[in-house]
Amino acid sequence: MRRDSLFWGGALIVLGVLLYLQTKGIINNVFQYFWPIAMMLVGIWLILGVYWRPAPMSGETFSIPVESAQKVNYSFSHGVGQIKISGGAPMGQALLGTAASGMNQRSHLNGDQLDVRVEAGPSFLPFIGPSEGVWRFQVVRDLPVLLSVDAGASSINIDLRDVLAKHLAVKTGASSVNVTMPAHGACLFDLNGGATSVTILIPEATAARIRVDGVTSMDVDTNRFTRLGQDLYQSPDFEAAGDRAEINITSGLGKVSVR
Repeated sequence: MRRDSLFWGGALIVLGVLLYLQTKGIINNVFQYFWPIAMMLVGIWLILGVYWRPAPMSGETFSIPVESAQKVNYSFSHGVGQIKISGGAPMGQALLGTAASGMNQRSHLNGDQLDVRVEAGPSFLPFIGPSEGVWRFQVVRDLPVLLSVDAGASSINIDLRDVLAKHLAVKTGASSVNVTMPAHGACLFDLNGGATSVTILIPEATAARIRVDGVTSMDVDTNRFTRLGQDLYQSPDFEAAGDRAEINITSGLGKVSVR
């Protein structure tokens, strides 16, 4: 049974009990009690959601076909909660993702490029978002990819290890961002965040150049990425490397870890 059904079922039971008490003259105004109780129910439900994550049910996904596209441009707009993006879309599909209330998607083939836009609302509310509590999306692996994520207060996990990503752009507020860079090819990663905690994993054979601006705390593996200046780190073989990541991070009160 979906969690949203359980929530609304419980809310209706509470409302029914209050209406019964009102007809018996025990209480005068049902709404005087309903809204405080409803707020408590939501709070309890959110706390329980931390510990109770039922497996997603079959049929709670959608897919977008690749059509004749030679590259895919993804744009994700996310409210608050958790979102996970990785490779692994089935053959012939540009995107496989979570389908739930609060999610809208559309696509348009523009020449040889498929533009895909996904709007995913809050993931932690029992009546808006996926039953698992996490928006999950799988992108194509065998075509060049452009990917942008615009999020609010979120936990963002992006794994592009097996994706031919050419550009990743993330704009976020007070968030936790975890990114695994592609293992093959050249990728540009631009991140603009507020009070953000950022963890970036770079595959062993991938070179990198990391520029930071406004970051208050840096933790970089200097055995791999030599510090060339106050805000610049770079692999010794970066200029000649075929597999490489160029990373630009602008943050307010932020902590960045690069491994």
